[in-house]
Amino acid sequence: MDAVIDIGSNSVRLYIDKGKAVNPKILNTTRLSQNLAVLGRLDSQAIVRTANAVTDFFCSAKNTGADRIFIFGTEAMRCPGGETLKAMIESKIHVPVDIISGEKEAVCGYIGATGGKGKNAVIDIGGASVELTAGDGANITYAESLKLGVVRAYDTAGKNRAAIEKYYSENIGGFQKIAADKLIGIGGTATSLASMALEQQKYDAYAIHGYTLTKSKTEELIDVIFTSDSITNSFPSIDRKRADVIGHGAIALLMLMEHLSFDKIDISEHDNIEGYLTLQNLTARR
Repeated sequence: MDAVIDIGSNSVRLYIDKGKAVNPKILNTTRLSQNLAVLGRLDSQAIVRTANAVTDFFCSAKNTGADRIFIFGTEAMRCPGGETLKAMIESKIHVPVDIISGEKEAVCGYIGATGGKGKNAVIDIGGASVELTAGDGANITYAESLKLGVVRAYDTAGKNRAAIEKYYSENIGGFQKIAADKLIGIGGTATSLASMALEQQKYDAYAIHGYTLTKSKTEELIDVIFTSDSITNSFPSIDRKRADVIGHGAIALLMLMEHLSFDKIDISEHDNIEGYLTLQNLTARR
């Protein structure tokens, strides 16, 4: 049995491959990229929180019976302080932490979401970065990672809707206007918005996987998010630690849909974790 720990900019996630069509991930929101836009480096308390979360997930994976455990970090770990976190984790559990490039992160997300089939574009809105990848079958034709994640947006624009919209409208143009037959959304923003659209009382990965989120529904959710007194009361499936940035993610997703001229996006529970494991398995076979 294989396990993968993804050290994201907003959350640490544990994936255990039990051979099912959908293997739900376990999440701990440590907000690693908190204050990154202000400090220019990882916050020391966020480093400790994240190292502890990774250690806990590693022990959980071992206790579940995982034979191989892979650990990789994304945008926040590419920033100053990332090597400190890497060393802290490796000293605790003696397993290498792979800090992957933005391009590899985008490719992992594409492979995980598509299985290398079809002509698709994949969006992954994270805490510190946003990835857009396009491909035709297994051939990647475009992969871009920009520092536009929801925690960066929160630290830069606060909670003001107009300021958030201005932040993304000024930066989304950094992505090319690529062509694809299907647009796929992965990661916490996309899956959380799907859960909200489905009005789930409890997060259900099986119902979310394959859900089609329309542009009009996304616009409706944005209006609700920015007028709600309590996101978690209105949408119980949303983690309290994600509630304050879900509006930022919704605006980013809407603007990307508009930028790419799509009126809907298919949501996938398969993401860069599955893609990373696929690449590891391909490498092992060579």
